[in-house]
Amino acid sequence: MFVGISCGGEWWGLDGFRRVEQLGFDGLFSGEHLLFHRPVWDAVSMCTAMACATERIAIGPAVTIAPLRHPTLLAKEFAGVDLISGGRLILTLGVGGDNPKEFEASGVPLERRGRRTSETLEIVRRYFSGERFSYEGELFRLDDVQLDPPPVRGAATPIWVAGRRAPTQRRAALLADGFLPYMITPESFAGMCRSVRELAEAGGRELPASYAFAAYVYICLDDDDPAAARRRADEHLAWRYSEPRFTGDLAGRYAVAGGAAECAEGLARFADAGATHLLLFVVRREGEPPAEVLEALAGSVLPVLRAAGPGG
Repeated sequence: MFVGISCGGEWWGLDGFRRVEQLGFDGLFSGEHLLFHRPVWDAVSMCTAMACATERIAIGPAVTIAPLRHPTLLAKEFAGVDLISGGRLILTLGVGGDNPKEFEASGVPLERRGRRTSETLEIVRRYFSGERFSYEGELFRLDDVQLDPPPVRGAATPIWVAGRRAPTQRRAALLADGFLPYMITPESFAGMCRSVRELAEAGGRELPASYAFAAYVYICLDDDDPAAARRRADEHLAWRYSEPRFTGDLAGRYAVAGGAAECAEGLARFADAGATHLLLFVVRREGEPPAEVLEALAGSVLPVLRAAGPGG
């Protein structure tokens, strides 16, 4: 079972990023927004820092908002991140839309973000190959272009698709190397993964054994006061997404929280639902250093997940 950590677009410092690797996690990721109601860094800056702070683990955005960048720029930037890391990039693309203002400020039409993401994925894959190519889509047209230098693994650089809705599942099934939904339960995750497999089969694609079914999960660990951990997780989600319902009718649904045994059991349910990868965002007390809660997670929960193995 691959277990990665997301900083969620929060700057932890190079020592904080380095600690993720030292504690035995498999990957380090960052979300992004260009504009939002809370502080968030951009993914390129964060992933570059992560690449410099670590030596072995996977790094990447989870996710970068694909429609907000021209695919040529996106390919160039993340090829550079991959080269700096020595070939450890996992590139995850999402359509965004949580904050329409950042689309407006970037001059990108919100209503075409799905099509823009699909074409971006196709173009980035071609760029990553290092070969010269032309492309003609509905939105983008490229004539006789080539990316130099390409990423270390070329076109084999993993590209995942993030999201929950049917168009995203179709995109993941037909174009991507992995699927990363968020704000999920084990039951909804299992249904989405089943849909991706069915869409791939219907589209004539056999998903490779390396295909990643990844679950992005919020976790709040507190052995001293499990009830406080559950409250803290809900309050964080309400703040994070500016959505009061996370402390109301959605309370307790979209986070794994409580003591170590409860958290390990909650995460194991995602493995049972078919997750091959877990990307964990750790909810902390206000002012609590990331390293402290990561150490607790590595000591009590990570060994249980290792024993669980990959999802089915």
